[in-house]
Amino acid sequence: MIMKKLKYISIAFSILLLAASVIPFAFPLTDTSLFTGNYRIPYSMGDDYFLYSRYSKHIESGNTIPVIGDSVIWGHYTDSSHTLSANLNNLSHEFKFSNMGLDGIHPAAMNGLMNLYPAGYKKRKIIVGINLLWMSSPRHDLTGAVNSEINHKSLLPQVSISIPSYQPSFEERLSSLITRSVPVFTWIDHIRLTRFAEKSFYAWTMENPHKNVINYFSRDMDDFKTPPGIEPDKMQEQNINWVTPDKSLQWKFMIETLLYFKTRGNEIAAIITPFNTYMMTGNSREQYFSILSEMKKILRANGIIPVIPSKPGKKYFADSSHPTAEGYKLIAEDIMKNREFIKFLKKPQ
Repeated sequence: MIMKKLKYISIAFSILLLAASVIPFAFPLTDTSLFTGNYRIPYSMGDDYFLYSRYSKHIESGNTIPVIGDSVIWGHYTDSSHTLSANLNNLSHEFKFSNMGLDGIHPAAMNGLMNLYPAGYKKRKIIVGINLLWMSSPRHDLTGAVNSEINHKSLLPQVSISIPSYQPSFEERLSSLITRSVPVFTWIDHIRLTRFAEKSFYAWTMENPHKNVINYFSRDMDDFKTPPGIEPDKMQEQNINWVTPDKSLQWKFMIETLLYFKTRGNEIAAIITPFNTYMMTGNSREQYFSILSEMKKILRANGIIPVIPSKPGKKYFADSSHPTAEGYKLIAEDIMKNREFIKFLKKPQ
């Protein structure tokens, strides 16, 4: 009798697990018609990895060139029509580019995103942005002291690799492993983020006692307000505690991601986005250019095309690593004059 009950429980559990795996793909509840032109993942949906995965697969099936990266690629100080990829689209009639940036992502988390929610890019051209911000201190590099403010923690290795700055509890690790292993959980997060007001119904009604409850079941996906950048005359020189490529954890993850794309037959161009050297001390600038030179050598040695745009003027930076809308235009114009980059674009796949 006990064995019979266990059999039924096992069958029921298997059916439930199968349903949990199938439902997200049978009913994705994602409006793919939005994935055109200069679309980018909405700021408020930055943790919606199900949405990012759907967007990636949509781009995979098309003929645009994905431009992958962090908030510099996403365009934190501008709107979707003035990002780097948008400016490249304005300058090119032959090729089209898709903004696959994700605000707040960093190389270690991006590596997890590409492995956990793969788009399946094969034998195509891919552009990846590299931002030296993630090597500008042990804290950013994740090789420093324990940091509770790391972005996209659930994408980091939970078991296989030890990250000095990331030391979560056993419960947090287990939760991350379960959530990303069962598709229905990321799908549920997707529904919550895109269809509802993100909070529980009770919490929302307590915070909004005078609003119509119907507002709880709606979501403004384009609620990003472009923040003001630092005024040029208020930018101060800083001594940066650079982490060199041979010691950098973020650089290790970046190279791993680029090589992952390479093993799938893709051609890769890595754009090392300009850093605001106007905000560096002389010694920091010297170290920066040394790191830039070393990165360029490593990329070439691995068959990846390094693209290093000219640095725009001080007024075209919003902070240490993000350009303004006008800055993106100047960077895009410089990139489109780069012979090696143009050769990369025109090379038959």
